[in-house]
Amino acid sequence: MNKILCLYTAASITVMTGCSLHEIDLKPAPKAGLLGAYSKMQAMPHLTQQDTSPWWEDLNRPELNALIQEALTANQDLAQAVSRIKQARALTTQTRSNLFPQINAEGNISDSRQGSSGQPRTGEIAGALSWEIDIFNRISAAAQADELEEIARVEDMNALRLSISAEVANAFFGAVASKQRLKLLNHQLKTDNDLLELVKLRKDNGVGTSVEVLQQQSQVAESNSLIPPAESELRVFENRLDVLTGNAADGQDQVLAIETLDFVRELPPAGVPANLIFNRPDLRAVQAELIASDADIGAAIADRLPLITLDGSYGYSDTASFSGPLGIIMSSFVQPLLDWGQRKAEVERNKAVYEERIAAFTQLYLEAVEDVENALYQEQKQRQYIARLEDRRAILEDTVSETEALYTQGIDDYLPVLNALQELRAVERDIITEQLTLINYRIALYRALGSSTQIPSHDPQ
Repeated sequence: MNKILCLYTAASITVMTGCSLHEIDLKPAPKAGLLGAYSKMQAMPHLTQQDTSPWWEDLNRPELNALIQEALTANQDLAQAVSRIKQARALTTQTRSNLFPQINAEGNISDSRQGSSGQPRTGEIAGALSWEIDIFNRISAAAQADELEEIARVEDMNALRLSISAEVANAFFGAVASKQRLKLLNHQLKTDNDLLELVKLRKDNGVGTSVEVLQQQSQVAESNSLIPPAESELRVFENRLDVLTGNAADGQDQVLAIETLDFVRELPPAGVPANLIFNRPDLRAVQAELIASDADIGAAIADRLPLITLDGSYGYSDTASFSGPLGIIMSSFVQPLLDWGQRKAEVERNKAVYEERIAAFTQLYLEAVEDVENALYQEQKQRQYIARLEDRRAILEDTVSETEALYTQGIDDYLPVLNALQELRAVERDIITEQLTLINYRIALYRALGSSTQIPSHDPQ
């Protein structure tokens, strides 16, 4: 026994001097430096506090609120995410169970006879125990890695919630823009038909020409041709809302015609770039996976150290040689001595996985900062663009009025009126498109900031 103990001690010392236990970094940071503030936030210090209310409430749309809540309850992508969390949780339970003794019931009965002679019936029944003593935290590290993977799946679901809420808002305002575009097109078509009647009347009175009539008929045809694509676009947005809310597309409108593309000009609290690691669920998910890979390194290192197990059983035996209670307890250890680099290679592999994940974490952080910077800048410039389009619309409205007056007085022909009208119509349609782009930039900003969703939890119990 002393010789065995000496061998065990010598083997342990040999291995433990060759590799040390691993300390897990629970708060890894991106390799890139954490910035102090966003460039557009330098003059707006009041926007550095992160808001905790649902981001869509800032848009003040009760109908949109209801659609998002429905989507976050019934969306099938979220249902899949819940199932992935359950799978990860089951794996965590499986791994952590190895920390505790495994107890089984064992038994056997035999009865062997040949002719009139033979062994009498024998039987044994016992409770058997097997327990790996986790001295070097191999199982604990593996269980911690599984727990962190489970956390990552929860954060994946949180990221999906944010993504779905943004998609619902994009589809909602896309439908609003389509309805406004259809309303404008129908108004333009009516105006064009009214002008066509005027041009025909002038021709009948000998003032106008057939060319002017043809020109206006072409304008009517152009206005009329723009309506079907707008109707198709509306249906696509409405169908998207159906699917996002977990329903089959039914061809019915959910967005009211009275909705507008207006929204609050005030920016949401942006915080600072360093806060993105805490606010954005996709960054939290990647960080959890990074820590999990660090725990895997610890498990791989511990796998190179002695494996110590405790085995025992206690039961009742009834044989020819003994009858009565019987108990056995013993311990054993396994020390890898020569595996041709297999376990060392596993450690190196896990270290390489960690390096890959920290690079991915850093890249995602850089892209997250970029997303916020882009959204802030794009909204600012988009507002300037729309303001200039509004200025141009005002000028074109005056131009149309002046050319119509000259045409009515017979001072000028119809071509300047037609050109001015075409430019005005195009600008009016562009303004609706650019207003939709503006609100999509704001939605992108909420998404880039990792804004709160504050919805009933789908985390499985």
